[in-house]
Amino acid sequence: IMQTVFIGVDDTDVPGSPGTGRIAKAIGDLMAEQGLGTLRGVIRHQLLVAEGIPYTSHNSAKCIEFLTDRLLADLAAVCAAYFRDQFLPGSDPGTCLCEQERVSRRVMEFGSRAAAEIIEKEEALRLAAEEGIMLEEHGGTGGGVIGALAAVGLSAGGNAGRYVQMKGIKEIDGLVTVADLLRETDIVAVVDEQGGPLAADEVVDSLGWIRPSLIGGQPVLRVKSSGRDTAGRWEPVERSRKSRKQGAEV
Repeated sequence: IMQTVFIGVDDTDVPGSPGTGRIAKAIGDLMAEQGLGTLRGVIRHQLLVAEGIPYTSHNSAKCIEFLTDRLLADLAAVCAAYFRDQFLPGSDPGTCLCEQERVSRRVMEFGSRAAAEIIEKEEALRLAAEEGIMLEEHGGTGGGVIGALAAVGLSAGGNAGRYVQMKGIKEIDGLVTVADLLRETDIVAVVDEQGGPLAADEVVDSLGWIRPSLIGGQPVLRVKSSGRDTAGRWEPVERSRKSRKQGAEV
């Protein structure tokens, strides 16, 4: 039976690493290449930035949204092999794997807390064990398990984060109609700042950077008025931010 699996990834990387976003996409691509299923997207979640929390540029975790009929153990083996081959000294990666329908309210609440407060690794491991969720360390201190579990909880909650990888969004550039956005990507709706849906013929100035938000469990592009009386009367609310680290998306 095909089902959506959430795979949380947090590398707590070091300067010079590709960054958690690229790592998550690489893992998702590897799973797809091995015939394990379909990569639906990668969702970025912002966690707390504070003293005492190790991070390189921004403290974000990623969640791979993967459609599969395979066992979690098959997917976990790809994660383990990736970090075994690509591990960089100083990083503390962790992964979390769980079927979307099995993510409990406790795990969702854990994700919300990780965005607002410091949480110890032991709590993450204990919660995963109690909930029967696969949570694995892949080197270093293994502190990435905190962000990995949080990313799964936040993704399952359905109203946090933005997609940094998804069908078609990297190819969109310049002016584009809402109809084209819906046809060429997996975005399900384009809405204004009040949440009202835009008509199919409305024109969005993509600014070369389309990143839909996770709203109601679905990818929705939020736009605002561009302030210009031109064809592209709308522009994305989410704007490009690049870290100093090899131009990696944060």
